[in-house]
This record gives sequence, structure tokens and C-alpha cells, in this order.
Amino acid sequence: YRVTGRGDVVMVDGRRMSYHKGKPVDPSDVMPDGQRFENIDQFKQLLLRDKPQLARAMTTKLMTYATGRAPQVSDQDAVEDIVTKIATKNYGLRSLLHEIVQCETFRNK
Repeated sequence: YRVTGRGDVVMVDGRRMSYHKGKPVDPSDVMPDGQRFENIDQFKQLLLRDKPQLARAMTTKLMTYATGRAPQVSDQDAVEDIVTKIATKNYGLRSLLHEIVQCETFRNK
């Protein structure tokens, strides 16, 4: 992992930069439920084990961005409806965006 500062001079995007090797990155960790992962690929696989929950989180974040506010308790039915609809389309991002812009929460907020 490179760290800027005193060190070897290298060319990055046509610019001379000096860097030195920093501490190695440890990509391993433990999930809140105790599941361990050693690298990013294992982490992705852990996340993909619960696609509806991942879709729910992504829907909530995108609705927050789209409406300018976090979904309220009254919006939870809309979030669940979107997750249910995109499940039939293999949880695609395009399908998720399409459902968000069609939902009443987006159109009326």
C-alpha cells in the first residue's frame, strides 16, 4: 500500500511523485453475526447470502438520495414493495432505479 511522502520517486499520470510503502492492508474482519472473511471476495459472498437485505439497504440509500430525506416509517411499505418487485428481476440495479422513480414516495416528496 503506497503512502505519499519521502520515498522512491515514481511517475503517476505523468507526474513525479515520491512515495513509500506503508503498512500492509489487512482485509480480514468479522461480521456482527460472527462470520469471518479473509478478503474482499469472501466479504462480497457474505453480503450476497441475503440478497433481500442487501436490496433493502440499497433501496433505502437510493431513496434517501432521490427524495432528499431518509425514508420514514410510513415509507417502509414502499421500500418492501420495491424489494419484492426487483426480486423477480434478479435484483438488478436498473430495475431498482426504475421502481424507485415510479413509486409514490419519489413522485410526491
